[in-house]
Amino acid sequence: MEAIVLAGGFGTRLRPCVDDLPKPLAPINGRPFLTYLLDYLYANGVHRAIISTGYMSEKIEEALGARYRGMTVAYCREENPLGTGGAIKKALGMCRGKYAAVINGDTFYDVDLSKMQRLHESSGCPITLAAKKLPDVKRSGFLEIKNGRLSGFAEKGVSGEGLINGGIYFIDKNALDGIHEEKFSFEKQVLEKLLMPVRVCESDAYFIDIGIPEEFARANAESGMLKSRRKRKAVFLDRDGTLNVDTGHLYRTQDFEFLPDADKAVARMKEKGCLVIVVTNQAGIAKNLYKPEDVDALHGYIDSLLLEKHAVVADGYYYCPHHPDAVLEEYRAVCPCRKPEAGLILNAVSDFEKIGIEIDLENSVLAGNRRSDLLAGINAGIKNIILIGSDEPDAAEIASAHYQSLFELEQVL
Repeated sequence: MEAIVLAGGFGTRLRPCVDDLPKPLAPINGRPFLTYLLDYLYANGVHRAIISTGYMSEKIEEALGARYRGMTVAYCREENPLGTGGAIKKALGMCRGKYAAVINGDTFYDVDLSKMQRLHESSGCPITLAAKKLPDVKRSGFLEIKNGRLSGFAEKGVSGEGLINGGIYFIDKNALDGIHEEKFSFEKQVLEKLLMPVRVCESDAYFIDIGIPEEFARANAESGMLKSRRKRKAVFLDRDGTLNVDTGHLYRTQDFEFLPDADKAVARMKEKGCLVIVVTNQAGIAKNLYKPEDVDALHGYIDSLLLEKHAVVADGYYYCPHHPDAVLEEYRAVCPCRKPEAGLILNAVSDFEKIGIEIDLENSVLAGNRRSDLLAGINAGIKNIILIGSDEPDAAEIASAHYQSLFELEQVL
């Protein structure tokens, strides 16, 4: 899933609170609001975010860079204001898939994007809109809906309960190709004119728009609500001999080489919505052959290759530097993280829980080339235990399946 974040507005109404930052970077409990939105997208399975920027665009790009957690981040800059429609159309041109999710950079609406995505795919409509029920729609105006599709908009000023446009959409990549103006309003010229069929997805999830000072203050008071809680499937990968050629205590970037099509497999796993988490024993640290910063640099290099080739990055790297017979005393230990123990996997589960992602271990996958890798998965409660590229009988007997490469595994996920 790809997502577009509309973050190019001037934020005029919020200037009394934030006058030196673009509105999406307005601080909520010490964090830029945009990072809450990116956490939301990440929890919902988005692996690539395209941020549409305009006003103070350089500050947004400087704050986020080219990746955020396990997502890659790209930017679509408006040199001149294009309106919401022009911004969406331009950003859709950068998308790789058939459609993208689109969210506003000043609104948090905790819609389940996976459910909305399925509705969009089955509806046959080029646009799907998320609708939020409010007890009073006087400020926003309400949607008119017939047979699950948008049929009109009521004027603002009418009091009472109703559904409003929640500002989250799924839009087909070519949906706006017929509009030839460069600058236009998506709301007024596409939705209100009913230019094309629009499927409506109702959701009662938490909603807040920080565009006015009162709501900005409420977001700070309710910052704990700005977190999605989603269950995700993960693929836990051993590194040496599974992801890359095992050269024996690998730590130098110049010695790194992906096994055939392993990088393509990682990209496809990400595109299918899986978390990809590398778990590896690194006893070379304990043996004083290299240092933790060497391992970190190598993992950064792996991500740089994935980013360059496939516009994806891994979701995490977890390694154990300990060994019972370590040369360095500080690393001499029987560690619960060292495979075949489950510590690396359980640490990852704990870390992802902190950002609202529950890793579904029962439906997750562990792939490795040694018995110790497979036992780590079993000890963590993972049922899908895959042996990769090894004919070790004692490993094969405890594996759920045996493939010669990660690419074979990817095709059956």
